[in-house]
Amino acid sequence: MATTTCQGVGDLIVGWDRAMKFEFVAGNLALDFANTVHNHGSSDPQDDLQTYEDLMDWSRQAGLLKERKRRELQSKKPAQEKLEFAGTMKLREAVYAIFFNRARGQRVPREALQRLNWHLKHVMTGATLQSAGKQFALAWEAAVPQQRVRGEITCSAVSLLTSERLDRVRQCAGENCTWLFLDTSRNGLRRWCDMQACGNRAKMRSFRQRKAAGLPNAGV
Repeated sequence: MATTTCQGVGDLIVGWDRAMKFEFVAGNLALDFANTVHNHGSSDPQDDLQTYEDLMDWSRQAGLLKERKRRELQSKKPAQEKLEFAGTMKLREAVYAIFFNRARGQRVPREALQRLNWHLKHVMTGATLQSAGKQFALAWEAAVPQQRVRGEITCSAVSLLTSERLDRVRQCAGENCTWLFLDTSRNGLRRWCDMQACGNRAKMRSFRQRKAAGLPNAGV
């Protein structure tokens, strides 16, 4: 389930529609956003977010926008949509670069961190801390709803980067899978973004290889 420690109020909700177009398996909102690209870094990456409308659909299914607000955002002028879409895609690339390199024990690119810091600075200018029942949450001004979407993604990334959970960020071990996820297993040995997808494919591939070699199946 997509979660964030900076949940908004009003038109921002947490969770997603079960009849969804996109997958949410990372355990963190920012990582799920980064995972909207498949085969990242390859010569033929597959992007789930081709248009501004795709971005709005993802935002609704991630629980960031109610349907009414999504329709309002999709009524923006094309030039404004293009600008906001491009900015949010740059945020996605920065998030992926930071967590991908961190998961592999490599140095985080300075440009990616600068990009995330830029978004952090700008989205927080429109945020206020409000009471939400017995807790508190960040909320963004109604005049800049798209800023709230970027704000939740940015806040989710920053929250993970500054927590002990950062050491639990993994890249899927599946063949050709570049997705990231937060390993919340008790032993910290989760290998797959989704056991029902990459995990099962790896098990089947291992079974076939052992069968072809005449070896008993030892599982994966």
